[in-house]
Amino acid sequence: MKKYLLNISLLLLVLTLAACGNAKSNGAGNNAPKETETPSTESAAPATRVYKHFYGETSIPAKPEKVVTLQYASQMISVGLKPIGAASHLLETTDPAFQGIEDVGPPDDINFEKILSLQPELIIAGDVEQDVYDKLSKIAPTVVIPWMDYDLFGHVQVIGDILNRQQEAAAWKTAFDEKLAVAKAKIADKITDGQTVAIYRIDPKEFYIYGVRNIGFTLYNALGLQPPAIVQKEIDKDPNLWGIPISLEMLPDYDADYVFVTLLEGEETSKRFDTIQASSLWKNLKAVKNNHVYKISMDTWLGYTPHDIEVQLNEAVELLTK
Repeated sequence: MKKYLLNISLLLLVLTLAACGNAKSNGAGNNAPKETETPSTESAAPATRVYKHFYGETSIPAKPEKVVTLQYASQMISVGLKPIGAASHLLETTDPAFQGIEDVGPPDDINFEKILSLQPELIIAGDVEQDVYDKLSKIAPTVVIPWMDYDLFGHVQVIGDILNRQQEAAAWKTAFDEKLAVAKAKIADKITDGQTVAIYRIDPKEFYIYGVRNIGFTLYNALGLQPPAIVQKEIDKDPNLWGIPISLEMLPDYDADYVFVTLLEGEETSKRFDTIQASSLWKNLKAVKNNHVYKISMDTWLGYTPHDIEVQLNEAVELLTK
């Protein structure tokens, strides 16, 4: 019986010692390191902010990197971010700055599947209908900036704000102003104070006098040249004036010391311009008499982006300093 009780005591001692050993190996005791939680594999959600635009308010990434645009590729590049996708008409250029951007189709036939495959963080559109906006918004947060709401400088500024690249937008403006100063200096002794510049656009059945959009921006807003007084009055009413349709009989009212003229492409327009040039109305213009008429290409001059304006600026200086 004593032997049996001794064996029981020894067994209990062994079990007790084993339990103490297991407790130490499992971190129990005052000097054992505390258990740490397994780090979460989920990354923090990217920061966002609410942006107010044409169709309301949208939560967008605080500083997006993967962006598709249907209108503002040049402006994006100007603030240092190349879009991953853009509408077809924005890519019709040989400028190497636009290489590598995926074509997402023309504005009237957007390739929504292509945009979806690019997995953008943000989509920036121009003038799109509600149904198009709704489809784009299902792919990624979308902001709509109507084209006519801003001039060229405003376009760059608002895109810089959307992309949280305000400093880059300001830097672009500074660099552009420096180029303008050089261009203005080159033509300073060619066009004297008080001399005016008019811009004519000839279509098959219409005749327009340009305002401050497109061609007018380069000559009036950028180079600071003076439009005819009658045009200036209209610009004062509408700082984003595109153009004024006139009849040929009104042409003498829009006379100027220098005239830039552009033609809508086509044989019909060319024939009409030949007829206009043969008329006394045309021959009696000051610019015609002084050989200060410059014919310019609509392909080059109709663009209204930072990249387009620089090309136009260089050509304007070349023409005016001949």
